[in-house]
Amino acid sequence: MDSPQRVLSALSQHARHHWTDQADCAMAWQQWPASSADATPLLLVHGGFGSWNHWVSNIEALSEHYAVWTLDLPGLGSSGDLPEPWSTSKISELVLAGWRELHGDKQVFELVGFSFGGLIAGLVAASAGSQCARCVLIGASGFGALHVQAQLLPLPGPELDQAAAEGIHRENLARLMLHDPSCIDDLAVHIHSNNLKQHRLRSRRMAGSNDLAEVLPQIEAHVAGIWGQYDATAGGRVNIEARRQLFLQAQADAEFHELPGVGHWAMYEAPATVNRLILG
Repeated sequence: MDSPQRVLSALSQHARHHWTDQADCAMAWQQWPASSADATPLLLVHGGFGSWNHWVSNIEALSEHYAVWTLDLPGLGSSGDLPEPWSTSKISELVLAGWRELHGDKQVFELVGFSFGGLIAGLVAASAGSQCARCVLIGASGFGALHVQAQLLPLPGPELDQAAAEGIHRENLARLMLHDPSCIDDLAVHIHSNNLKQHRLRSRRMAGSNDLAEVLPQIEAHVAGIWGQYDATAGGRVNIEARRQLFLQAQADAEFHELPGVGHWAMYEAPATVNRLILG
């Protein structure tokens, strides 16, 4: 198996890289080759403390059907800092403005968001109106008291050697991101540790808000929810079912899927299943 660095480098080299600058915030966007010139654009929004590489297991498969785009949210990855004061509405406004700078305000698109990126994706979909045709939310935050903050080990400091630091990252991946220990591989550790080195936006307070639950009824796009059975942020079966009811109250024909044996980072742990659900 190739090293994590080579896997990510090879994938990144297949992308076209774009920049937008809205309200003094430069954002990095990645455009992946589509199999068809008229493929529908699909924007994948990564989670908190992350970057575009949260979608490493999904980009190639989804590109067979969509014109796939990813981005680095403000304050994360390669993008510039988010101007203060921080808010979910400010982030979503920057994302939609950047997207429309690249695509205009008429091109219909679909949207998928993960974790904190699910919260942002929901706000973007609500603001985009009929321009957004479908919005898939994976382990999304923004459901207030239903959301659980996993208790993590303190991040490793510079005094620790690589083996000790990787051990902490593996434990935190097990506590927060992945249920199946076999999925906590070298690539997952590399992605997680490097994303943490780049993060400047602390999103946990915003993740605990009720912002997505409040805006869910305003989304015109067809919505779908995906939660892993063992998502550490979900709060267990009762809270997952409570989210299902919120989806159905917002849209009678909303989709909602609970994936057995899967944790929070569902599209990494069960990529074939999640890709199929994204395709609808």
